[in-house]
Amino acid sequence: MKKIWLLIITLTILTACKTAETPKRAEIVQPEKPLTIGDDKQFLSESLPSEIKVRVTISRSEDLRVSVGQKIKTGDRLADRKRERESLIMQKQQATLALERMKKLMWLKDENLEKPILPDASFADYEAAINRAAVTVETAKRSINLQAMRIKEIESLPFPVDLTKIKQHESARLDLLKSELLAAESNLNLERAKLETAKANRIYAEQKDALEIQKSKIAVREQRITIEAQITQIEATITNLNVQIVALSAVRAPFAGTVKKIN
Repeated sequence: MKKIWLLIITLTILTACKTAETPKRAEIVQPEKPLTIGDDKQFLSESLPSEIKVRVTISRSEDLRVSVGQKIKTGDRLADRKRERESLIMQKQQATLALERMKKLMWLKDENLEKPILPDASFADYEAAINRAAVTVETAKRSINLQAMRIKEIESLPFPVDLTKIKQHESARLDLLKSELLAAESNLNLERAKLETAKANRIYAEQKDALEIQKSKIAVREQRITIEAQITQIEATITNLNVQIVALSAVRAPFAGTVKKIN
């Protein structure tokens, strides 16, 4: 645990220097005749005591910058805890850098989260396949109609010959065309089903991406809350360090004089 010494430096004020200057950091103790330093702009020579006592706090003997019998001028350092102050200043610098980093993180934006992750939806390939299948169906229907008309024409021929085998052949051809039509219609239905499946998959993927974006937004908000808490903590640390740094400012002589006693 760091040791702290509280010392009182008794100064004999030089009568030739009775015009006061405002001290930076000095606490004056005058039991018989209280004197407040720093309030009045100028003191009358008759209001100054012949001696003043300055209370200083040090943690090391090196912090004391005067000795008994030493003559000092106004503004000379009586005590200065420089090493501790520099350590606090370094801590403040580190905390300030950490604060800047945290504030930069606060600029995290979720604009990119609004952009769609999936490429633009395109069903052109499916639609082209459907069109081709539809053309095949129409072609098969026309072929069936033409074959049916051909069979009727054969049946209406006035030839005195047996056309049974020819009719059977053409009927078989008609049955084959009908089976091809069924296959074409089945393929058309399949291509249409593929398109509907692709659209359904796209909707599912978009909903999934939207859910992921919402999750990412929540994560960003939670991260911001954490960063804000850290910023508040760092700012409080810097404020506390500033207070400590001010408290460790060098104690300077408010008047010229001679160090009479240190106890």
